[in-house]
Amino acid sequence: MHDVKKNLTKCFSAVFPELLPEEIVTASPNTVGAWDSLSAVTLMALIEEEFGIKLEPDGELGNMSFENLLPRITEAVRSQIPAGTVHL
Repeated sequence: MHDVKKNLTKCFSAVFPELLPEEIVTASPNTVGAWDSLSAVTLMALIEEEFGIKLEPDGELGNMSFENLLPRITEAVRSQIPAGTVHL
């Protein structure tokens, strides 16, 4: 089973290497200056690959915060729904 927090941190770190681990857990489009549409798409792709899920953004980047993603991805992984869809 995935260590969701650890693996999600790894995804964020790959997209935002300048963030310290303690900054990643509070990361959001509002707190990370380098967060743009390209980094959002890259982050989504990494998360989808890492967890085998499909992310469905609702158009609001604010929902892509670490804090918001963690419980949603955790639930998808726990449900063991292969290629399950996670709505942001």
